Amino acid sequence: MTANLHDQRIGSSLRRSARRFATGVTVAAVRHGADSHALTANSFLTLSLEPPLVGLSVTAYGRMRALIEPGDLLGISVLRESQHEYAQHFAARERGVLPPHLPPLTTTEPAPLVPGCVAWFQCRIAQIHPVGDHDLLVADVLECDVADGDDPPLIFLDGGYRTAGTEVRHD
Repeated sequence: MTANLHDQRIGSSLRRSARRFATGVTVAAVRHGADSHALTANSFLTLSLEPPLVGLSVTAYGRMRALIEPGDLLGISVLRESQHEYAQHFAARERGVLPPHLPPLTTTEPAPLVPGCVAWFQCRIAQIHPVGDHDLLVADVLECDVADGDDPPLIFLDGGYRTAGTEVRHD
C-alpha cells in the first residue's frame, strides 16, 4: 500500500470514528469592517483556566480563516437545541443572508454572538498554530457566561444535529 492510499484510508477511518464522538455546536463570529462573518464549529475546547484560554480549529484556507489574525476579537456562541437552523446556515459553503425568521447576530458585543445561545465567550485571538489542514486558534477569554433557563445545548453526533436524543439533521 502506498503512503497516499494509507493516508486516505486512515483519513476516512478517522472521519468515521470522530463522528461517533458527541460534541456541542458553536457558532464562531468576527467583525470585518461593518459586517459579521461566522462559521459553525464543533471543534471548540477549553484549553486552560489559568489563564483563561479556549481553542477553535478552523480550515486553514477557508474564508473565515482569511479574516482572522492575532489580536482580533472572536465571539463564540454555544447553540441551544432550538437553534439548529443557525448551525445549518453557518455550516453551508454559500451562507448568504440569514433567513428572515432568524434574529441577526448581535452588534453590541465586542464580537458578534447568536442571540439567545446557552453560553457565550468573548475572546481575543492570542495565537494561531498550523495543524495539518486546519489552524488551531488559541484565544484569551475576555468574558463568558451562560444564559438563563434550562434549555439543553445542541449536539452533533454521527454527522447530524441532535436534540435530547432526537436527530434534527443528518448530512
